[in-house]
Amino acid sequence: MMKRLLLTAALAGILVAGPALAQEATATAATPPPAPVQTDKFGRELGGHLFMPSHVIDDPFSYTAFGMFFGLGSGNALGPELQLSPPAVIGEKWYGYTGLGLGMILNVRILEYLSARAVLNTSAYLGTGSGAALTVGTSARITGSVGVKGSLPVGDNFRFAATIDASYGPVYSLLLAQGLVDALNTCRADPTQCSADLGGALQMTDTVTWVGGLVGSWAPTRYLGFTANFQFIAPTKTGSASGSQNGVTIAGVGEFDARPLLSWLPVGVNLAYQLTTPVGGSGVATAQEAGFGFYYTGRKDLALGLELDWKWSTLESQQVSKATLAWINFRYYWN
Repeated sequence: MMKRLLLTAALAGILVAGPALAQEATATAATPPPAPVQTDKFGRELGGHLFMPSHVIDDPFSYTAFGMFFGLGSGNALGPELQLSPPAVIGEKWYGYTGLGLGMILNVRILEYLSARAVLNTSAYLGTGSGAALTVGTSARITGSVGVKGSLPVGDNFRFAATIDASYGPVYSLLLAQGLVDALNTCRADPTQCSADLGGALQMTDTVTWVGGLVGSWAPTRYLGFTANFQFIAPTKTGSASGSQNGVTIAGVGEFDARPLLSWLPVGVNLAYQLTTPVGGSGVATAQEAGFGFYYTGRKDLALGLELDWKWSTLESQQVSKATLAWINFRYYWN
């Protein structure tokens, strides 16, 4: 009798709970599982590290971004020391000058591993101080370039790319000291033909240059990144003041981002170095540039920083120079 009562109770429970269980199962089947959380991964990210842009070196990443950079600085150039009475060149001395630069870059990702870019650069310098405007002169350069980049990731921590760019830019230079030196040499050689024709002091040259490059980046951790770059410079048209002849450029940068270690400190720093050297006896003039940058790293879609550079090079007047510059770098990324 007791077994019959227990069996009857069990059957009644099943009959009562059956519809509720069926409704719950139907509701569960009709409700889709929650979608996985999508995390934004930007083109400059490698191994969890966000690489910082620098005008000193290229990068191997494919992304869509717009950037601007503005630089201002001063330096010294080694030029002729002129004696006006009587006119003569009596030696060499260092003269001061002030320079500035402004540039814009637009990079567009066409495919996952292919991107195109367009760059516009302007720069100018003017001799400042006693006799500097005469000896160092004035120069202005406008350069536009277009290029493509093909990149490929290797694992989670490496990325490599090959680039090719074509640039064109006229250079306008007012070199009064060179005109005076030429006039003095003419007078010294033949006093009867002595004349002060300074028409050659104003020079305008333009250059079409092809640049091919190889670049690679490595991110061993989320807070460290390294990039190395090699470029070959091949002009198709040069002028005496452009200095754009065959050469190679080798550059490297190391960077540290404190944000992955300290979330309340979104600050990154980098150290960059670039060497340009001629190929053959008539190549580009040797130039070196070393930079130290501070960047805000709190947003993946924004790179904003200040770079301090020290540069040893040759001006358009073919005078050896050394300069210190400060650059403000801004870049906004869409992916």
